[in-house]
Amino acid sequence: MDEELTWKVGHEPGQEPREKARPKAYFYWKKKNGQLVRSAEFTQSELEVECERLSETGTDLTQFVLALKQLALPTGQAEREEIALGSVDQWRA
Repeated sequence: MDEELTWKVGHEPGQEPREKARPKAYFYWKKKNGQLVRSAEFTQSELEVECERLSETGTDLTQFVLALKQLALPTGQAEREEIALGSVDQWRA
């Protein structure tokens, strides 16, 4: 199946005040026609566990590791990195 993976790191709108809320990585898998196949969200610790799990299956971890690095940055620096990266990276499976 030809899918596109997109992701972003940020805070869920409408929840806790931004200073207290932990950022999450949001992943979306879509078909070429734009239909959403599945989505997932991870905190930094959850994404670390997911990366370990995926590495055991031989999955390409590039986009997951990039998101993990962005989650690990201090809040102000992460926002600057998000702007520099355009907030979304894409990878085609």
